Amino acid sequence: MRSSALLLALAVACGGSSSEGPKKPKGPKVVATPKLPPADPEAVREMDAGLRALRLGGPEANERALQRLKGAVGKDPKLWEAWHNLGVVLFAEGEDEEAIEAFDNAYRINPAHSATLKARAEALRRAGEKKKARADYKEVLERRPNDVQAYARLASLLREMGELEDAVDLLREALRAVGGKAPIYVELGLVYLAQGRDDLAELVLTKAAQLDEKNPIIWNALAMVSMERGKDQEAFERFDKASSLAPDYLDARFNVASVLIDAGDYGRAKSELEAVVAKRPDDFSAKVALGVAYRGSGDQERARSIWQDVVKAAPRHSMVRGDALFNLAVLEQDFAMNEKKAKDALDRFLQESPRKHPKRPEAEERRKELGQ
Repeated sequence: MRSSALLLALAVACGGSSSEGPKKPKGPKVVATPKLPPADPEAVREMDAGLRALRLGGPEANERALQRLKGAVGKDPKLWEAWHNLGVVLFAEGEDEEAIEAFDNAYRINPAHSATLKARAEALRRAGEKKKARADYKEVLERRPNDVQAYARLASLLREMGELEDAVDLLREALRAVGGKAPIYVELGLVYLAQGRDDLAELVLTKAAQLDEKNPIIWNALAMVSMERGKDQEAFERFDKASSLAPDYLDARFNVASVLIDAGDYGRAKSELEAVVAKRPDDFSAKVALGVAYRGSGDQERARSIWQDVVKAAPRHSMVRGDALFNLAVLEQDFAMNEKKAKDALDRFLQESPRKHPKRPEAEERRKELGQ
């Protein structure tokens, strides 16, 4: 199941040192906020202008915000809020390595700001630096042992890493610390599903639905349990419920399309993915999957065109752009049987895709097979 990126919080300048908010309960690890010199007024104005651009929105909002935020840190390199906000916008643009660097700068200046740790964890995770992301999540929980979101995100990371028993232990700790919360039950259900414990997955996801019956994510997860059990009709009903609860929540349709692709039902997968792309034209993951559906249906030209569009439009160093480049290479090598184009496509993938892209080892092996 696709996971939506964590919404990273923006930081507002406080003219020097700033607090973490409400008083924390006894027990958490305490990190003192350093005493900082007053922020440069011009830098704060630049940062405020960047945040205002984000609030106003529009197709060039991120670009305008980046320009202003870079100007802010140029005028005052100690303005940690500007570094944090710069990281948030870079993350939104798919520039994970630059986002990590910005969060590093914010954290060095103000190590007490836990939101920076959570934001950096998300960027590290997407960049493939899972061990470092895990360390950041753990640090957040040491400081904020009642942070439901941090528990859920760390558990999902452990699940992705295959550390299923560790994920279960963490979620049981979360239940003791914060009680039965829907996000905790959802992650526990997904871990049980990954372990092949369908009955337990159904049980805890049903508990989640009782707590938050109108949450489409829960019904999407329940649908995945049904798919695993081979109950296709029940799965589609649950996917449909997820979609009806939130028409803009299209992950359910994306997930069922992924299942259909795996089953070789490319026609139905195309229908689902076309609906997703129609409502979310900037959903590059859906477009990459749509290209796979077209390729499976025998329409190589349409698949090629879709992936080329993703390469042009997606952030340069994003994983999804790497996915499109890799699929173009596979198309040329395995389907079009064009060795020269396959070499060029593989070379481009190896030069331009993130160094932690999961398909890099396969791409390197394919390139060796093709020779010089």
